[in-house]
Amino acid sequence: MTNLIPVMGYLLLSLIITRWWSHRQSQKGDRLYGDKAKRFFIGGAFLNGPLLALTLVATYTSASSFIGGPGAAYKMGLGWVWLALIQVPVAILTLGGLGPKFLSQRHGHATLIEWLDARYHSPLLSHIAVVSLVTGFIAMIAVQFIGGARLFSGVSGISYELGLALFVVTVLVYTLTGGFRAVVLTDALQGIVMLLGLLLLFSGILFQAPLPELMATVSHYSPQMLEPHGVSDALGWPMMLSFWVLICFGTMGLPHTLVRLLAVKDSSALKRGMVWGTIICFLMTLLPHLCGVLGRALYPDLSVPDEIMPSLISGIFPPFWAGVLLAAPIAAVMSSVDSMLLQSAVSLIRDGALKKWPSLSSAMQVRLTRMALLLVTLIASYWALDPPEMIVWINLAAFGALQAVFLWPIIAGVFLPSVNGVSALTSMVAGLISYLLLQIAAPFMWHIHPIVPALLLSLLVMLASHLWQNRSKAVTSEC
Repeated sequence: MTNLIPVMGYLLLSLIITRWWSHRQSQKGDRLYGDKAKRFFIGGAFLNGPLLALTLVATYTSASSFIGGPGAAYKMGLGWVWLALIQVPVAILTLGGLGPKFLSQRHGHATLIEWLDARYHSPLLSHIAVVSLVTGFIAMIAVQFIGGARLFSGVSGISYELGLALFVVTVLVYTLTGGFRAVVLTDALQGIVMLLGLLLLFSGILFQAPLPELMATVSHYSPQMLEPHGVSDALGWPMMLSFWVLICFGTMGLPHTLVRLLAVKDSSALKRGMVWGTIICFLMTLLPHLCGVLGRALYPDLSVPDEIMPSLISGIFPPFWAGVLLAAPIAAVMSSVDSMLLQSAVSLIRDGALKKWPSLSSAMQVRLTRMALLLVTLIASYWALDPPEMIVWINLAAFGALQAVFLWPIIAGVFLPSVNGVSALTSMVAGLISYLLLQIAAPFMWHIHPIVPALLLSLLVMLASHLWQNRSKAVTSEC
């Protein structure tokens, strides 16, 4: 338990710092939004370049990146590191592709679904979006809880169940005590801690043995670990190209990253965010996955691959410093789970309950949002009680489901003004149903992730609906 003391001290200190920081800047949100609810939900247009980059990458990197990803690299080798690096251009795609459009269309929306409402005027589309967002986030939150619990138990020696309870309570304290602005500022601090911790861990591994010696040991265990397509060619070109869609191009359809675009300060912040975001994403992707591969040389017989990061931290460093270093992966998990918890709760209240009861006061909206936070946390905690050996696949499956629902309606919403709510709705339904059917019945058919055929079908359905409506209007006008 001794090595939990420094990380709990860090979590308490970061809570105090970020809440103080958020309070100092809260007047900026007051000037933009007059009601308490919007200040809690979005916090104003306050994201500058470095802050935008840190919160974007910190939210995108999660337990999958720091626990599941290194676990997959531990099992499959350098091919998984190469696959993971596909996501490096995320900041360029999101901030450079969608950022200017969102900035020009900003009308004080507090959620992404409010933006979809204003763009498409389709209640059914909004209902499906809310249900998909909350369900997908609950699955992803459960993954974060599993990752956090494994970190606490792996480094400190406590039971998985106690580690889960400790992590869930910590998450609730963080999320319940602040709104979107506080979450973003927490993400920024956690992003800095992540980078420092990863550099220390990677340096600690290299102190155990020179890099060539470590790689030779990995190769001795399995020469295919150093092959570009992984063990047994599991990561061939079809898989690589489909993952380019899943973890790079498709990220433009992830609600928890796009909501940051509603709080960008100006176009200068977008440009600086792209530069800083790409550099930070590269380091946060390369270092943990490379640690997973090198960990095979130090701990070759782990039965659960996801235990490699806790094993490295607790095995290389003395108990106190292992606790200090534990702050880095905990920061990665916290920075994702607080954003998803807040956005799922906000969607339930702002995009659900408020439409049914529009007379809800701002104070009541915030109160109900906190109650929804507790409910989502309880559901995700229940799912996390029986964890799988590798969490990366659950996280990627939820990623794909959200992209199948949101990607084309969002891209059409900013680039194709003639596409209406009917076409966007058909795209959303086709994408979701086809993705779920493929995920259940034929995952990785022909070594292609289900997101690729699902997005292709979703796009074709949207374009066909759009063309059919235009033709119907032309025929009607001729008559």
